[in-house]
Amino acid sequence: MFRAIRRSFTEGISGMAKNGLMTITSLLVVTACIFVFGVFLMCIFNINHMTSKMADDYQVDVYISRSIQLDDDSISVFVKRDANADDVAYYYALNEIKTLIMGVPNVNVSDINFVDSQTRIANFIAKLSDNEKATFIIPEGARILDSYTVTLSNPAAKIEAMRLLGQINGVSEVLDAEEAHHRLATLGGVTAGLSDEKYEEIKALLLADIEKIGNIDVDNIGFVNGKEKFKKFKSELTEEELKDFEGLPEDLIPDAYTVSLKDLSIADETIAELEALSHVESVENSRELISVIDSLKDIVQKISIWIIVAFALVSLFIISNTIKLTVHNRRKEINIMKYVGATDSYIRGPFIMEGILIGVLSAVLAFFISQWTYDGLMAAISSSASSFTANLGLMKFSSLWSKLLTAYVILGGVIGAFGSSISVRRYLNV
Repeated sequence: MFRAIRRSFTEGISGMAKNGLMTITSLLVVTACIFVFGVFLMCIFNINHMTSKMADDYQVDVYISRSIQLDDDSISVFVKRDANADDVAYYYALNEIKTLIMGVPNVNVSDINFVDSQTRIANFIAKLSDNEKATFIIPEGARILDSYTVTLSNPAAKIEAMRLLGQINGVSEVLDAEEAHHRLATLGGVTAGLSDEKYEEIKALLLADIEKIGNIDVDNIGFVNGKEKFKKFKSELTEEELKDFEGLPEDLIPDAYTVSLKDLSIADETIAELEALSHVESVENSRELISVIDSLKDIVQKISIWIIVAFALVSLFIISNTIKLTVHNRRKEINIMKYVGATDSYIRGPFIMEGILIGVLSAVLAFFISQWTYDGLMAAISSSASSFTANLGLMKFSSLWSKLLTAYVILGGVIGAFGSSISVRRYLNV
């Protein structure tokens, strides 16, 4: 086997020398083809590198809401109670009011629930922090009314529905969930918003919910204080620009968790999951930039495929014609070898080796040309004063040379071997 390879190698070199001008032409053409292929290959390497780098740096800001989130779209219809009426009379009054509520347009008749005053207070207290629970006291003599809670078929028409409910005889007042919450908070002497203690509880719960999302890198979750962020933002403004922010609260920008994603291809789904979490005010991300990079990568890859195909065909044509000259000059020798019993592989070996050698030599030449061109481009970028070019994050040639050389040699060798096989085939049919 080694003897056959040595013979093919020796005769391949001899064939290249005999077809000097055509061999040089083949080398130049194939080198040019491989170099153009390499340009697109290096573009793909760098775009993949930049995409990966952006993926590592890509963060999503999950802003935390400090407002009370009741997750309740119900309306409370508070019922008057005559102090002189007994329980039986009050019971009939309640049934009559419920019947009238069912007759109000837009009310969902299947979702009308009675809530007594004690249950309402207990539900409210459950939403408080431990300190707030200890300080929550209903003043002596204060009266909390029983109520019906209703939901609407069309929440957009809430104001009209509340007006009609308020006109029902025996109804004291009609409040939505937020108004009812504020009324109890004021009555019990606690803040209607989130206390600092409750806010810390919510932050911990939200963090736990974020960590449960599968595409979140739980080891790379940060926290940004909104007040400090707003203060830093204002410190970078001029005195004239600062006038536009006078009178604004220091907590204008909410606190936020910054999270990194494991897989950017499902970023949209992950962002939707984050937005659906409780106590999330908004989610800020730069997914559009990633989409642009992904689109650019797809375009470059598609163009590269067509470039490779086109120049590979040109290379095959040139190499096959080069080998044809050698085969044509030795056609009588090939015929004699066939008649004396030489196998096709024995005859074909030197010609295929010649094609492979042309391809590999072209690959090496293209590699050094690529290195010289790439290093020159990197030097030009490094000397540029542009912040954009300085932040491109291109790979160093030392990081991609092994992949590039491997691809060049494989492409050159395959083109050379295939081109030679095409040329020698017709002369083997004796």
